[in-house]
Amino acid sequence: MKAVSGQRSAKNSEPRTPNPQLVFIHGWATDSKIWKYQSEEFVNRYGVITLDLPGHAEKDVWSEPTLKPAVEKLLQFTVHDSQFTGFIGIGWSLGGQSLLEAAAKMPGCFKGLVLIGVSPCFVAKRDFPWGQSAGVAKRMLKDMKKDFTGTMERFYPLNFTEDELSSPDARWFIELYKQPYTKSFRDCAVTSLEALLIIDLRDIIPDIKIPVLIIHGEKDNVCPVDTGKYLAHNLPDARLEIFKDAGHAPFLTKPKEFNKIVKGFIETL
Repeated sequence: MKAVSGQRSAKNSEPRTPNPQLVFIHGWATDSKIWKYQSEEFVNRYGVITLDLPGHAEKDVWSEPTLKPAVEKLLQFTVHDSQFTGFIGIGWSLGGQSLLEAAAKMPGCFKGLVLIGVSPCFVAKRDFPWGQSAGVAKRMLKDMKKDFTGTMERFYPLNFTEDELSSPDARWFIELYKQPYTKSFRDCAVTSLEALLIIDLRDIIPDIKIPVLIIHGEKDNVCPVDTGKYLAHNLPDARLEIFKDAGHAPFLTKPKEFNKIVKGFIETL
């Protein structure tokens, strides 16, 4: 976990932590480096905390194929190890799913959520046709166990549209994760993907009554935009912003527009 405090008042010798506290949580098989444009932008105005999912950057592990390891880590920090309350959770993909479950378990912990490229159910079902097909998801899991590096090299570009792939930010992202993978990272990526294949958060969505901003790329290949529309329609207090011509990572490919919309949402809380 990386925590960055905002500016302190020169007139007050006591450290002052700004309010609100923003907790950023990345997606599957990445880490908190992806929030480079948000850390730079928000740190001067808010408390900025970037939390790494279990096994993705720190020495902890994703110990079972459920959301439990991520939710426990998140709640340990926000509830037990902090003097602050009323966090604003900002989560991408798997990180956003973790925030949804944490907010349902501890409704007083968060005063708002921002969900980017989040699906309540990653794999399509008979009554939820907007996820990835079960066959594609299972084949990816099988490929990871056989050829982890090759599978990941094919996966990371899927976060972007064809046009975005030529951008410096997409190239930076892909190069960032083109590296030798430790056994710990490989194991945790496999286990957390197994979790993604069975996660279904639709039953808890009505319990999340705090304001939620949903941001989704119009051309998201990982979690299709209709999954974001489903969340917007079924969460009690949600609004949806669709980024035209964007893929799965609009916070990286359209950071100015993204940051402006998130700031506006925070100011309403």
